[in-house]
Amino acid sequence: MLRDRLHNQNKLTADDEKEIINNIKEKIKKDEFFVNNSFFNREDFKGRLYILLKDEIEKKYPYYDYEVEEHLINKTISEIFGLGILENFLQDKLVTDIFIQDNEMIIIRNGIKEYLGKTFNSLDDVYLIIDRIKNNTGKIVDQRIPFMNTELYDGSRCSIVIPPISDRVYISIRVFNCIDFNLEDLLKLNMFDKKYYEILKNLVNKRSNILIAGSMGSGKTTLLNTLAKLIPRNEFINIIQDVPEIKLKEHPFVRMLCTRTKSRESDNEINQDRLVFETLRMKADRIVLGEVRDSMAAYQMLQALNTGHRGSFSTIHADSAFDSLLRLETLAMEYKTNISNYVVKKMISRAIDVILFLDCEKDENFNIYNRKLREILLLDNNLSEGGDYKLEYL
Repeated sequence: MLRDRLHNQNKLTADDEKEIINNIKEKIKKDEFFVNNSFFNREDFKGRLYILLKDEIEKKYPYYDYEVEEHLINKTISEIFGLGILENFLQDKLVTDIFIQDNEMIIIRNGIKEYLGKTFNSLDDVYLIIDRIKNNTGKIVDQRIPFMNTELYDGSRCSIVIPPISDRVYISIRVFNCIDFNLEDLLKLNMFDKKYYEILKNLVNKRSNILIAGSMGSGKTTLLNTLAKLIPRNEFINIIQDVPEIKLKEHPFVRMLCTRTKSRESDNEINQDRLVFETLRMKADRIVLGEVRDSMAAYQMLQALNTGHRGSFSTIHADSAFDSLLRLETLAMEYKTNISNYVVKKMISRAIDVILFLDCEKDENFNIYNRKLREILLLDNNLSEGGDYKLEYL
């Protein structure tokens, strides 16, 4: 009788789903590793939730073989993390950026900006999202510390700025939707031509140290991930980054290390300097150093790439290949004020073999419609007699 009733039911009721999700939330609260592991992607996370949901349903209805539907997994994610409407955009493979300013929202979908208007009923709804983000990351954002940089549960990069240092609440999310391209895919997308395609493969095979430069959204991380997939599978790769953007899922010998800021008195700050030190003890064959954003990162990148780890990678914001050299010099000298320009140039020429510069092709509305590899700049390991770089554009 019970079995027939459940069989005819076909699906869980709203009350059933609510009870099951509440049970899942209680389980996760007691599992400190479920959320704090920063190194899984969204599909892995949904896989974990699927197992928990399946288990709870079988406990509630042991005689009914109910299949866990996608909508229930997404609903559970939204309930746990409280990101509500944002979940729709985090799961949209065409969305690369989400911007919230007070109760308004703008997204970038397929390179095109879309103004969605007043998406939230009130600022309370926006602050609820902020509370959920900070609670799940263990970081703080309030009037004493009115800004926060962190990653969401799926690896998306999130920046929050609130009054009094800003006129409104601003939330910027770089959605972790780095598509799993091969080099041939980028060739078909016209990021580069056949000549550059062969050069890129050769640079990785020759174990050249590569710096990828470009503006925000130009495809630096995508190109880095794609080139790193060409690394032989018998090599150890250490990835050092602020947030887990670079992921080589198919490579068997990848060790991922992430920096940690000091957000509470009980925390110990872990910077790139420390992670480079640990990398040297781990005997990596190659180092992939995430984006150079500040003076410490610039200096540590040069130190890391001067340790004999040939075939390493890093990225930097710059407006041209040559400008990336000037930016590196400036940042490194800001960190080490007693170092001369000649020594910094010598470090750069010894650390970097080639710079790849990516540019965004935009329409009249400044929407991105293509990413292009504009320049390949080779650096000689020795400076000229006048103490300047020896450069060659390919």
